[in-house]
Order: sequence, then C-alpha cells, then structure tokens
Amino acid sequence: MSGIFWTRILRRSAWLWAAVTIACAPRLAAAPSAGGAVLTTAAQVRALSEAAARRALPATLEGVVMGGADPAGIAFVIQDSTEGIYVQGPPNLVVGLRRGDVVRIEGVTDPGGFAPYVVAHSIRKLGTAPIPPPLKVSLEDLDTGQMDAKWIETTGIVRSVQPTAPSDSAPPPPGTRYTLPRRDAAPLGGAKTKLKLASGNSRLIVEVDGRYRPEDYVDAEVRLRGLCFNLHNRNRQFVRPFVQVPAGLGIQIVVPPPRDAFDSPVRPVASLFQFEHPAYRQGHRVHVRGVVIHHRVGSALWIRDHDHSIRVESTQREALQPGDVVDVLGFPAMSHYSAILEDAVFRKRASGPPPAPHVLAAVSEALRYDADLVQLDARLTELRRVSDSLALTLEWKGTAVRAQMHMAAGEPMPRGWLPGSLVRVSGVCAVLTDEAGPLGGLWEPHSFQLLLRSPADLVVLRPPPWWTAERVVWVLAGFLVLALGAVAAVMLASRRRLKDQEHRRAMAETEFAAILAERNRVAREIHDTLSQSLGAISVQLELARTHAAEIGAPARKHIGTAHQLARAALAEARDSIWNMRSHVLERSDLGEALGDILNRMTEGTDTKPTMRVEGDRRRLPPVVENNLLRIGQEAITNACKYAKATRIDVTLAYEARLVRLSVVDNGAGFSTEAKPEGDHRSFGLVGMRERAVLLGGSVEIRSAPGEGTSVVATLPV
Repeated sequence: MSGIFWTRILRRSAWLWAAVTIACAPRLAAAPSAGGAVLTTAAQVRALSEAAARRALPATLEGVVMGGADPAGIAFVIQDSTEGIYVQGPPNLVVGLRRGDVVRIEGVTDPGGFAPYVVAHSIRKLGTAPIPPPLKVSLEDLDTGQMDAKWIETTGIVRSVQPTAPSDSAPPPPGTRYTLPRRDAAPLGGAKTKLKLASGNSRLIVEVDGRYRPEDYVDAEVRLRGLCFNLHNRNRQFVRPFVQVPAGLGIQIVVPPPRDAFDSPVRPVASLFQFEHPAYRQGHRVHVRGVVIHHRVGSALWIRDHDHSIRVESTQREALQPGDVVDVLGFPAMSHYSAILEDAVFRKRASGPPPAPHVLAAVSEALRYDADLVQLDARLTELRRVSDSLALTLEWKGTAVRAQMHMAAGEPMPRGWLPGSLVRVSGVCAVLTDEAGPLGGLWEPHSFQLLLRSPADLVVLRPPPWWTAERVVWVLAGFLVLALGAVAAVMLASRRRLKDQEHRRAMAETEFAAILAERNRVAREIHDTLSQSLGAISVQLELARTHAAEIGAPARKHIGTAHQLARAALAEARDSIWNMRSHVLERSDLGEALGDILNRMTEGTDTKPTMRVEGDRRRLPPVVENNLLRIGQEAITNACKYAKATRIDVTLAYEARLVRLSVVDNGAGFSTEAKPEGDHRSFGLVGMRERAVLLGGSVEIRSAPGEGTSVVATLPV
C-alpha cells in the first residue's frame, strides 16, 4: 500500500511540474528569440541544438494530430508538411484532441531529454484532415535513433506477446519524456499488450491497446503503424526504439503462425545454422526436443538432444528437473560460439534419469560439448564469493578453468572445499570466445568455463596437503615475527649496553676530572714546596762546592755526592710534576702532544724519531686522550731508556669508531713471557694494559730479544 501511495504522489508531482511548465510558457514565449524570428515548421524546431532549444525560442506550428504520447493527457504528436514533432500543452486543451484534428500551436522550444520539442501555451483547432501516409521503414532503420516522433510503418516477426499493467514506477526528473505512466485519453483505452518484434539482429518493443493472445501472434509476420519514440540515457544518447500504436489501430497479420507449433516436425539441435538445412523459414521459431540438463526458472534451461545440447532462454515459470524430457519452441540465434534459442516456451513430456556427463580428456573436446554437461578431475586453486555466486578456479591439464555456481545471499560456503584439493567437477560447459576468431574457416577457441548446478556437482577426491600455500605463508609470517622480535630484543639490549657504556664513560670522565684536578693540585704543591726546596739545596751545595778549597778532601767528596743527589731528586720531581699535569693537551691535540714527547725524549740522542697521524684528526674525549698520551709516553720512555733504540716510529690512526696508537722501535727487545721483578718497564707495561682495559680497549705488545718492540693500543671512541 505504501508503494502505491508514493507512486500516486510521484505521478501527481509529474503532472504538477508539467502544468507549471505550460503555465509559464506564455511568459517564456514573450522573450525575444535569436534574431527575432518565429519558428514555423517542425523541421526548424528539430534542427535546433540543445543550447538553442534551451533558450525557449517562439514557435508557431500547424499540423495534424497523429496521436497521444506520454505523459498521457498533456502530450501528443503533430505532423506538418516537414516533420513530426512531440508537443506538451495544458491538459484542458489537450484532452479534447483526436487523431486527424488540424491544430495551430503557439509556444516555445524545449531541449527535451533527447530531441527538441514544443511547449504549447495556445492550441486552436482548425478542422480535420486525413492522416498522412506513414514512413515505411525497417527495424534496422529504427535502430539509427533518427525516427523520434515520426509516423512509421514496419514489419517483423512477433517473438513474444505479454499483457502489461499500468506502470507503478516513479516518474523521471523533469525534462524526461516517454517513460511516465500513461493515461491515454483516446476512447479505446484500458488494457495494453507489449509485443516484441524481430528482423535479423534488430529488436523492437511495440505497445498496442487491447488484449492479444500469444498463440495468435507469436511467430507470425505482422505489419503495423505507429508513432516511434525511444529510450535514452542521461547523456542524451539513444539506447533503443519503441513504437506506440494509437488507439483504434490494430496489427495486421501478414503471415500467420503455425496452428499448433508443438505438432510441427522436431528439428535436431545439430541441424541449426548448418549448410545442409537452409530451407527452414529464416527468423521463425523451431521445434526441438531434449532431456533437461539444468534449469534456471524464469531465465534459461539447457537440454541435450542425442549428442548435442543447446541453451534455451525462456521466462516460463514452470520448474523442470534434470532428466525431464521437454518440447521447446524457440527462435534460433547464434550466441558467442554455438546456437541458442531465444524467447522460447516449453512443454514437459515425461520424466527420466538425469543425463550423465561427458568426461573431458582435452580442451578441444569442450568445443563439441558447448552447453552440455561435462566432467573433469582438476585441482581447486581458488575459491571466492562474487555477488550472488561462487567463483572457482581449477587447474586442469596445465590450463586454468573457471567455474561458477549460483549461491543465495547468506548461504554458507560448502564444507570441505579447500584450495589445493583434488576434485571431480561436473557442470554445464560454456566455450569462451574472448579471443578474436579467424576471418574464415574453422574457429577453435582455446578456453571454456563451467556452470555448476549445485554443490553436489563438486566432489573432493583428495583434500589438500597440510603444507598448503596459505599455511606456508602463515608459518613464514610466524618466523618473520620471531625474527623481528629477536632483532628488536638485540637492538634493545644494544641500546641498553650503549647507555650503560655512556653512563660508565661519564662516570669515568667525572672521576678522571676529579683525579686530574687533585693531581694538578699535588703537582702544584710539589712544584711550590719540594721542588723549590730541592732547588735551593742544589744551589747551596753548588756554592759550598765553589768554596771547597777551604774544606778537606773528604768533605768535598761528600758535598759532591750530596749535590748529585739533590740534582737527581730535582729532576725526578720535575718529571713527576710533568707526568701529573695534562697541560700539554690543553695547548695541542693528541698527535701534537705525542710528537712533543717523542722529540723531547730523543733530543740530544742518536735516536731518529718519526711521528705520523692517519685519518681525520679530531679531538677525543679527555679521558681517552689522556690515557693514550700516558700509554704513548710510557712506550716512548721504555724505547729510549731501556731498548737503546736508534729509531722510534709513532703512528696515531683515527678510524670511525676506534683510535689506534702504535709505537715501534728497533731496540734490544725483551721476552714478553719473562717479567723480572722490580723491572720498571714491566710495571709500565702492566699500567698500559690497565689503562686500556679501563676504557674498553686493549694493548698488544710484541717483542723478542734483539728484534725490537711493537706496542699497539686500541681504544673505542
């Protein structure tokens, strides 16, 4: 009830829109047209472009009323000496018009939905006249889209006859014509019938008043006269024609149909479109008989006639089962590859066992069994739901075969249908002709697809192995997650270790800074006290030695010894002060500081020093520079004091994350395994290693008696 209510509301809205348009037409007509000219023929109006017709140009036409049009009661067609044209006018002026009335129309142009037409604000009846003769055309001519609002006569073979009820569909937006609910004002209104005509590949829908029995017209060749209109889209493009036969006119049967078509001879399916059977009436339906393979109620059925099958398109609602024997009347046509029957009706004769499928051994066999039931063993590779069907992909003899099965919305997937399974599939074969065929000769397509009738058409012979592609993907994904987790854990541990190292380095630098400050303080104290006192003692002993002539020989000897001890103590104090203070790194970088030590230690000796810096020179953390300076100083001191070397090579190499110090001499060398007690050099080597280990580095010492010594210290930076 709600649908009917809204349908009525929409219809009244359409009528109201038309009435408002017509009421405004006089004002629109008063607007000046291009050049001020008034259009006086239908041909002039139809020749307008969409933009020109939209300017509501004034038009005054005289012509004969050819019949009503949609929307009924406000629209009609007139024809003058040039063309026919569609007109809309006020309902009170249109309702009294009849076919054959001569009228004078004044109005304005409108672009319409497909072709320009006239909106009339004045309709005056001038008299009556005979209906002009129709334009004789073929159905192919109507397919050009140039026959809009023309009075035509055509012939064709009736394919179907269907009674139509008043349309309950909503009217389209304003400006759309021919599709609104019709209320014909002609006397012979009421029931209507829709006929489908065919001629060659052209089809035409015809609407005629009254009831027509299908058995009197289907397969008959008829002649009719009517007004041609069209179906179009929102882009003003032609889709297909249709013809309305005016009330009071009927359809003339030129060649009647067979009296009882089901009594006509049965044609073998294999004989359709064959060369040795050209005698049957072209375009007329044929009688075939076969066993039902599959039936989609209201759509199509597939039947087998001996060793050939055919697809039958039928809207008949009677349900058939596989194995039923039926007689079919249908119009033969060529589908993509094989013949089909269109607009068919059927009659059940008997019931029988379902037909057995043909087992395919090669792709070429599918060409013989197009539209027939076939069977093959294949591997199911893909399964997915598409709209209202289930799409399957099968791997068969190195070829991908697609299959499809109708499945209602919400219907569960069949259990056990898993990708990778070995399955036995039965289905209706459909040869695919996507590739272009040859110009002539034999056409052999290379692919086909299957239509499954029900889940029973697929039997799982062997389930997929456990190691399916999907599971392999899941396992690999699991390993990938574990690997990512391990990498994340390693990165987290590395960050923690680096943070700990930075923390320890910061603490070491803080501690070193404190120690260095204390050592500097002690060095200053020694310099200001002990060193000064030893200097003063040395001066006094020197003075005493100067006056030694007044003292005896034993006293002079003791004074000399004391003077030597004082000078030695002063030298030791100065060395200690120098070792404690790091002021040398305050004035220069590590390379320059090591060079100064090397030059100072070898100055006045026969030792030849060499200092080399490799890599990008840069300042290092103070704790690193100071410890490397002490390690280098110790190694150089050992080479000068103990090794008696004639050549000392010092190399400082800066790398991305390391700094390497190498001190090599050609001195006497020593055994690294034997460490004499009290040997200053042994204590110095231990100190070098301890300094390196404290900073996370290492010291490598290579030496042998008579082969020199190599000290290599490596520290991270």
